[in-house]
Amino acid sequence: MLNGLKLKSLRETAGLTGTQLGDAVGVSQSMINHYEAGRKQPSMEVLGRLADKLGVTMDSLRKKEA
Repeated sequence: MLNGLKLKSLRETAGLTGTQLGDAVGVSQSMINHYEAGRKQPSMEVLGRLADKLGVTMDSLRKKEA
């Protein structure tokens, strides 16, 4: 599962708006909001594009199981 808070933190650190990140990975700004809030999960393809755009691994965007 995607760690929405980490996604938001990385996006903000990169100086990107939700619209800019969404445009870069091929999803809407509202979908980025859903990912960050934990309401929806990206496909593996989108997760890979998010990781590439933010310069991190896909694993680093996933929640760590307790």
